[in-house]
Amino acid sequence: MMEKSREIILEGIILRKVPFRETSIILDIFINKLGVIPVMAKGIRKEKSKNAGITEILNELELVLYKNPSSDWYIYKSAALTRAHLFEVDFKTGVLMQAAVEIYRQLIIPREDAEKLYELFLKYLQFIPQVKKNGIAIFWRFLLRLFRLIGIEFNTSACVNCGNEEVFAAYFPQKHGFICKKCFRPVHANLVFEISGEQAELFSNLNHIGNMLDKLQISKSTIQQINKILLIHLSEHFHKTFYLKSIELY
Repeated sequence: MMEKSREIILEGIILRKVPFRETSIILDIFINKLGVIPVMAKGIRKEKSKNAGITEILNELELVLYKNPSSDWYIYKSAALTRAHLFEVDFKTGVLMQAAVEIYRQLIIPREDAEKLYELFLKYLQFIPQVKKNGIAIFWRFLLRLFRLIGIEFNTSACVNCGNEEVFAAYFPQKHGFICKKCFRPVHANLVFEISGEQAELFSNLNHIGNMLDKLQISKSTIQQINKILLIHLSEHFHKTFYLKSIELY
C-alpha cells in the first residue's frame, strides 16, 4: 500500500456493485491489507466513461483511491485490471466463485486477518476454473481452510465425543463437530443432523479431496446436506444466520 497526499494505491477484488443515482456506483472491494471497504465511483456509469467495464464483480484491480478523512468511505480515482476472474468461466465455476463472494460479504474481516484471507480467496479463484469435475468439493475444502484461518476449525478427523477416528453418524452443532456411530444415541436425535455413509466419507476426506475428484459421484441430497452443515458451523460461531443463494444454482 502506497500513499501520496490522500491518494492511496491498493490491490483489491470487487465483491459487490450497486448503482447509485444516475451515473455512479458503490463498490464493496476486498483489499489485501484492509479487508472489505466501501468505495464510491462517481460518474463511472456515464456513456463515455472509459472505466465502466472495469468495475465488474470479481475483477482483480490495482486501484488508486482517495480516502475521505472524515468517514470510512473511499473515492474511486482510477484502476488497472489485473484479472477478470469471471471472464469466460463456465456457469458452474461462476456459481462456485460467487458462493465464496457471498461468504466473504457476510464475514466481518478484521484488518489483521485481511492479508491471509485475501491470499486464500485469490488462490481459490485461480484454482477453481481448472477443476473439471466435482468443483463443489473444492468449495467445501476452501471453507475448511477459511474456518482454520479465522479460528473456528472444523474437525473432520475424529469424533468430538470419544476422540476416535470412527465412522461419523451425525453432526453435533453444540459441540462443533461429528459424533460417531458408537457414540450416537436416540437421545441425540433432536440435537444433531444425521448424515449418510456417503456424506460421512466425504467429510472425513475433505482436507485432501483434491486427489479424489475424478472418482467421486456426489448426489444432490449430499451436496445440500454438506452445504447446510458447513453453514450451520459458521452460524453457530458467529451467532447469526449465514446463507448462500448462489449455491442453489449449482
